[in-house]
Amino acid sequence: MGLSWLGLWLKRLGIFLQVAVEVAVGKVFMTLFPDRAKQNILAMGQKTGMTRNPRFSPDNWVPTFFSIQYFWFVLKVRWQRLEDRAEYGGLAPNCTVVRLSGQKCNIWDFIQDGWAFKNNMDIKQHRSLEDRLQAAHLLLARNPQCPVVVDTMQNQGSQLYAALPERLYVLQEGRICYKGKPGPWNYNPEEVRAVLEKLCTSPGHMPQL
Repeated sequence: MGLSWLGLWLKRLGIFLQVAVEVAVGKVFMTLFPDRAKQNILAMGQKTGMTRNPRFSPDNWVPTFFSIQYFWFVLKVRWQRLEDRAEYGGLAPNCTVVRLSGQKCNIWDFIQDGWAFKNNMDIKQHRSLEDRLQAAHLLLARNPQCPVVVDTMQNQGSQLYAALPERLYVLQEGRICYKGKPGPWNYNPEEVRAVLEKLCTSPGHMPQL
């Protein structure tokens, strides 16, 4: 159940103060003890395999921690989680998405065809739906074996599924049978694989993503 308008803004204020303190402390720690801070960040990165990606050097992302941009991004993510409407076992939000042709459709339209997950892409902030569609074509260049759609500019899907910056779900018959933890630190494709394998072996059930 959603929060009241006043309750939502009070929650947002509390989160704002919490993130501000965390970033300030992190910035001071990184300034005074840069080597120790880097070790801590890399330890978190190892949990998600970020440190094993040869195209994603730690020198490209470790220094960005605790910056102003980092602060606003983390704040946006935590604020968005207040509007999370996707619950394990519950009805999956049938939010609007957009095909690359520009045609609007809904998440449930893909349940029968099979759903898949996007790879991270190095793209700029979208200013329009055209920007978002253009970015999605970068994914198409990798020949994914699945339908590709994008969220609307109102970010309805991202809000209802608390999907920022990334989150994995498995939907079956309109219900959520797997809800992953928020990325990047708790992003776990192996859990998804295990869920899909279990669904594939269940009598009379096929996974519908």
